[in-house]
Amino acid sequence: MTFKGNSLKIFLGGEMLIMLSCTFIGHKDCLDNVSDLLYAEIENLIIKENVRKFYVGTHGNFDRLVYNVLCKLELVYNIEKVVVLAYINQRKETVYYDIKKSLFPEVLERTPLRLAIYKRNCYMIDNSQFVICYINNTFSNTYTFVNLAINKKKRVINIGEYNLNELT
Repeated sequence: MTFKGNSLKIFLGGEMLIMLSCTFIGHKDCLDNVSDLLYAEIENLIIKENVRKFYVGTHGNFDRLVYNVLCKLELVYNIEKVVVLAYINQRKETVYYDIKKSLFPEVLERTPLRLAIYKRNCYMIDNSQFVICYINNTFSNTYTFVNLAINKKKRVINIGEYNLNELT
């Protein structure tokens, strides 16, 4: 196994396999009715692009929807979901994921709380080749991070209403 860039390269029988990853950025007030579309887009990345690792945050309904869809897809496909924390001390009553299977990036250890979500999202984008987003407008942090992903040449798929061509 070797690591190059942000993908894992595995050599199996002389053949190189690349494990690609995806992250998710979306409005915290996302409606539940996008679950089927989200499932289809993630499944498409698994089947057609060989994406096997998925980074998901913990803030808002979009992250919760993503986590639930990934749990369903885990039953069908050999994938890894990584819950990436912005804060190390989450209130137990708000935790819907397995805290033992979460990741607190080293870069956040000395990050002020007010910058934690920003740094966490940057970490997830930097470690992914694909971004599935849910964006309907430009007046939110979702827009900022989608724009960042596009500028970093990530492949961005929007399941929201906003036309991403207006960003380029």
